[in-house]
Amino acid sequence: MNFQDVYTLQQALDRAPPPRLNTAQDRAEHAERQRRLLVVQEDERIMAEWRNRDPEDVAYEQSYWARRREEDTRRRREARLDRRRRKVLANAQSDLVEAGGQSFFMPDDERWLDIWLDTSDDTAEEDDDSDDSDLD
Repeated sequence: MNFQDVYTLQQALDRAPPPRLNTAQDRAEHAERQRRLLVVQEDERIMAEWRNRDPEDVAYEQSYWARRREEDTRRRREARLDRRRRKVLANAQSDLVEAGGQSFFMPDDERWLDIWLDTSDDTAEEDDDSDDSDLD
C-alpha cells in the first residue's frame, strides 16, 4: 500500500477499503448477467442479418411505426382539444352561476370537475409521449 504515514501492516489494513466479497450470490448474479448479455448480442446479430436479408420488411416496419406515431400524435391532440373544450364550458358555467345566472349543469354533475382539468400543452412536436402523461 502506498500510504505516506503508515508504518505497520495493521495501519494499512485499517485504512484500506474492505475487500470485495465474492459470494455464491455474486457469482450467480454475474452468470445471469453474462447469459443476458449473450442473448442481447445474439438478438442484435439476428436483427442485423434480417435487415440485410429483407430490406423491404424493414421499410414496411419503419412506415408502420411512422403511421402509428402520426395516429398517436393526432389522438393526443384531439384529446387535449377535448379537455380544453370541456374546461372552457365548465368555467363558463361557473362564471354564469357566479354572475347570478342559471347553469344547465346539475349541482352534482361531474362536468363541474372539468374546471380542474390540466390543459397545459408542454409537449413538443417531436415528443413520442412515452411517459403517458396525458390522461386518455
